[in-house]
Amino acid sequence: MPFDITSNMNVILDTNIWISFLFGKQLQSVASVFDNANIKVYVSPEQVAEIQSVLSRPKIREHISHESIETMWELMRTRCYPIEDYPAVESSIRDVKDAYLLAMAEAIPASAIVTGDKDLLVLKQHKETAIMTYQEFLVLLSEIRL
Repeated sequence: MPFDITSNMNVILDTNIWISFLFGKQLQSVASVFDNANIKVYVSPEQVAEIQSVLSRPKIREHISHESIETMWELMRTRCYPIEDYPAVESSIRDVKDAYLLAMAEAIPASAIVTGDKDLLVLKQHKETAIMTYQEFLVLLSEIRL
């Protein structure tokens, strides 16, 4: 999917991206995405609930510091754009629990969904939204220099 280098990119970071940054203590890497004024990252109440659910698991929490979690919530509160209303979508997605991300993408509309989820990555694209890994996203940003 070609990107217009003069326009804003609306992006959705999947829950697994947020959690992986917490595990790898690399939250600063994702925070750098927010330093680009042309990139808008969106979150929804459904996504926040999913993140809270994952973080409530004891085996997850024992590997993530309280400070990292607070930093992530602060990023979401202050630097992300909320989206609350989005319609159901039709898709051939293998894991229907992730369909809300596609619905968010349609409603925004999103330039990209950044994920590590193979059920989403196999789609490669949903309507006008590219679906890519975080590494692919970083390469894209370096190529188009938003």
